[in-house]
Amino acid sequence: MLKKSAFELHRRRLNWRLVAKNEIAKCFRDACDSATKLSYPFSMYCNVHDDTKNEETVQLSSGVNHTGIVEKIDKPDEKGWKAETEKGAALVASFGSNGTVAFIIYPYKSDRHSRNEDNIILYHNLSPDAVTDELIKRCIGKFLLYVRNSSIYGGYSLSFFDRMHINMMILIDIRNRKQLYRNAFGLVAEWSKIIGAGIAGYIVAILTQGS
Repeated sequence: MLKKSAFELHRRRLNWRLVAKNEIAKCFRDACDSATKLSYPFSMYCNVHDDTKNEETVQLSSGVNHTGIVEKIDKPDEKGWKAETEKGAALVASFGSNGTVAFIIYPYKSDRHSRNEDNIILYHNLSPDAVTDELIKRCIGKFLLYVRNSSIYGGYSLSFFDRMHINMMILIDIRNRKQLYRNAFGLVAEWSKIIGAGIAGYIVAILTQGS
């Protein structure tokens, strides 16, 4: 069993290195090219971080934007003007040492404007075999929606369905799913106690009447 497991880990790492990583990078770069051709307002670029073998990432990033907020600095040791920026928006495909792939999206953040969550895990614990072009493009679509929502410039562009879509992405994030499961289990346990107490009370009442 150990030999089979070690072989599977080696196979997944090989698949990532020779196939999945390249497919992700290609899709990300195609998205950057399309953004340029369509005069997409935000700059997009792709980076591959593979300095650490078998723990690598491919990242599609949305460039730094000036928010339009310019603050005058008038301190004894500092004077001038400070222009606020928003940054940090990215779609990261991460390959872990255990041979699994995760897709995580990060929002734009600035000093004055940011979402509540730090990021959303779209997929986790994927085999490199499951990383298809369709899945990658689906992640890019979710990322573009999330970027628009998190930017100060996208606040007036979201429809009701956009908000529903983003809230659903947050809801099915594995971390939130675990909390939902825990809450559901706790609710079932509480109702079980109530129902159990009711049944016990009913049985006692029947026995009392019989006596």
